[in-house]
Amino acid sequence: MTILRLIRDVIVGSILVAFYAASANANLIVNGGFEDNSPNSALGGGGGWKYYDSNDVLGWDGSNLELWGTLGIDSYEGSYHAELNSHGQNSGTWTISQTFNTIAGQSYDLFFAYSARLANASGSLESFSVQVDGLYYELDDHVVGDWSTYSDSFIADDNTATLTFSSIDQHRWTYGNFLDDVRVSSVPEPSSLALLALGFLGLGAVRKRIK
Repeated sequence: MTILRLIRDVIVGSILVAFYAASANANLIVNGGFEDNSPNSALGGGGGWKYYDSNDVLGWDGSNLELWGTLGIDSYEGSYHAELNSHGQNSGTWTISQTFNTIAGQSYDLFFAYSARLANASGSLESFSVQVDGLYYELDDHVVGDWSTYSDSFIADDNTATLTFSSIDQHRWTYGNFLDDVRVSSVPEPSSLALLALGFLGLGAVRKRIK
């Protein structure tokens, strides 16, 4: 009975730790692939594009943004992607953002895909910035017709964090800065990974004892 109880405890512990590790890798960004929106606004786009108030696109706030289908470039993932420099009247910077829950002091991984619409055409540099909790980076290396990816890590300094994308030197043009597959996930603590490894090692040891 003792051995059976030990087997049960090791298996349950391993499953719980594995579940915790999987949960830690879950995406904290809502609608990071721009596939969904509010029930009050038809998604639109199809093979072309349509612009929206960002409040009508689930999870996002800020300036207008465009949702694109397959016109010009296939999405990095799914059927749609966003263009930061959106259609509409805007005399300044185009910005979209999303606030999500964090744990102060916890490390998080950031990932997203980006592409250019017209490169340097029409005097638009198509550069943009990404910012979240002490992490700030400007990107101007994207090209037309292909996707690049960005990944980095940051440490949360509060119980919420805001991820912001902003256009730079966009002048009067609204060309450029495609975004897709935006993801933020927490980095599992080393102690949790060690516990998971110990759980599996313990399970292996118990199996050997009962053979």
